[in-house]
Amino acid sequence: MLREETSVKAKAVIAWVMVLLLGGFALATAAQAGERYKGYVRGELFITPQELNQLIMAKDPKLVVLAVTNAPQYLTGHVPGSFRIWRPDYEAPPETQGGVTDNLMDAEGFTTLMQKFGVDPDSKVVVYDHQYDATRIWWAFYYYGKIDVRILDGGIKAWKSAGFSTNIVAGGKAERQGTWVAKLTYPPMRVDTPEILATKDRTDAQLWDVRGDSEFCGDEIKSGAFRAGRIPWGVQADYVLVKTKDNHSEWQPAAEVQKAIEKLGMDPNKHQYFYCQSGVRCTNWISTLYALGWPMEKLHNYDGSWIAWSKDEQLPIEKGCPDATPAAWQKR
Repeated sequence: MLREETSVKAKAVIAWVMVLLLGGFALATAAQAGERYKGYVRGELFITPQELNQLIMAKDPKLVVLAVTNAPQYLTGHVPGSFRIWRPDYEAPPETQGGVTDNLMDAEGFTTLMQKFGVDPDSKVVVYDHQYDATRIWWAFYYYGKIDVRILDGGIKAWKSAGFSTNIVAGGKAERQGTWVAKLTYPPMRVDTPEILATKDRTDAQLWDVRGDSEFCGDEIKSGAFRAGRIPWGVQADYVLVKTKDNHSEWQPAAEVQKAIEKLGMDPNKHQYFYCQSGVRCTNWISTLYALGWPMEKLHNYDGSWIAWSKDEQLPIEKGCPDATPAAWQKR
């Protein structure tokens, strides 16, 4: 009887130890799952230089790295194995866009472009840049249905700072043609001039100009635009607010971005419309808000942006730096 009682007690102790061990494992797993890169709800949007290097060293066959940069920048040193893509590569023919340059090409053209780089439906696509262009390609992929593309936080500067090697010779071709097919999956992500005009009188929408002071105030007109100035009811939200001061390819922590959002008065319950020169810098804000957990269906990129708006002489513009922000939501 004593031996049986001892055996029962021993089994009970073992059972409790197993419960504690399993409980500790569950807590550790939960804690790990709760970790968010820089505090972003969708932190998986970003990839670090260390993570990317691990994929490269492992020779992951699914990895496709795209350097969104011009030729001179690419040849100063790029991530090994990366393919270069630049704005003319994905630009829609201006004659199909009412003479507006730098708009995104159609699904058929984007399919051809990305298959050339070997992109498959299950490819692990990573995009990076030297300043702010990588998010444009991330946005285009999402618009056309591939929503798992990741952005190298810090871009080429962070890659080099981490001590990883670069190549200076032109990249080769993909070993084979990819099979991914672009399909217009999220139409509201891309808007045109009529939608921007409508924001003037909408109470459920906000319009943001993500350009710097010289463009916003009308002191500078960049190549491609037809007039200097800004859309009168748009509020400035310079894209650099989401980036670190020393590296405009590196994101601020979510907490810092949230401070900027609150100061600007961005309302997550309203539709957010963004414009810049040609729909590129806009995507830095869009990707940031998406990473924070904002719904994509409320994040809209005016693809033609200032190039399209300034081309139409019938559309109103303003110049000068306003003493007060012109939007009603910032006057309360």
